[in-house]
Amino acid sequence: MTRLTVKDIDGLDQGFSAYDRELIEKTGMTLGEIACFSAGISPQEFQEAGEDYRVAVVPITAGEGIIGGFAQSVQGIVASLGFQVSVTRETDVDGIFEAVSSGSEIIFMADDVRFIAINLHNKRIADNGEATGRGYVAALNGMAKDLNGCEVLVLGFGQVGSPAVEFLLELGAKPAVYDIDEEKLHHIDKNKVQVEKDLRAALPKYHYLIDATPENSFIAPELLDGKAKIAAPGIPLGLTPEAYGKFKGATIHDPLQIGVAAMLALAVKP
Repeated sequence: MTRLTVKDIDGLDQGFSAYDRELIEKTGMTLGEIACFSAGISPQEFQEAGEDYRVAVVPITAGEGIIGGFAQSVQGIVASLGFQVSVTRETDVDGIFEAVSSGSEIIFMADDVRFIAINLHNKRIADNGEATGRGYVAALNGMAKDLNGCEVLVLGFGQVGSPAVEFLLELGAKPAVYDIDEEKLHHIDKNKVQVEKDLRAALPKYHYLIDATPENSFIAPELLDGKAKIAAPGIPLGLTPEAYGKFKGATIHDPLQIGVAAMLALAVKP
């Protein structure tokens, strides 16, 4: 899991309305609608869950420790989706104790390895990697109006890219995958998923792209289809500054929002 920095999330909790407007403009959906689509629940079910559940975010000190503002950013995203949410005063096990004692039924927490949301009521655990992969596919589906039958190139077949490929198949898309670690691709069903071995040759062939890598600034504008639509969950952004400048209106990228929203929707799924 990519570890975020304070810079990545600075000011994030101040711009939810603006980000929702950006998502509507690019995908035709709000953040909540993207989350619902990714989890396979209706907006009404999600709204009702917001009325029923209390959510807690527990800061975790293990590993490299707490990222300043991270818990508050998660809190802000969850609150923007209509849920009652708080950050515990205490951390770690004591924080979990505080959350449960105060009546919270969904707990968000992250260490250096994993970021999860646990629903104590229905026993669901939503993993950020799966949620982010599904969430960005949902956003790209909105940009495309419908990915059924469309060829989509996924860069990176890890914790985010793998569930993204699975969801693309569920939607009837035709995914292709590129990963610098070819060992990860040995078990792919090549009857369902195309494996690309030459990134520079592959990129211009695809109108739809999901960048699920942690690589910075490696996709130049001349490598992309001129009408490319890009969902980029990877941190940092893989597009070069020039590519982002050219494709900003056709790119979905954020440090936390879509992943957290999709986690919440997966956690409350009936």
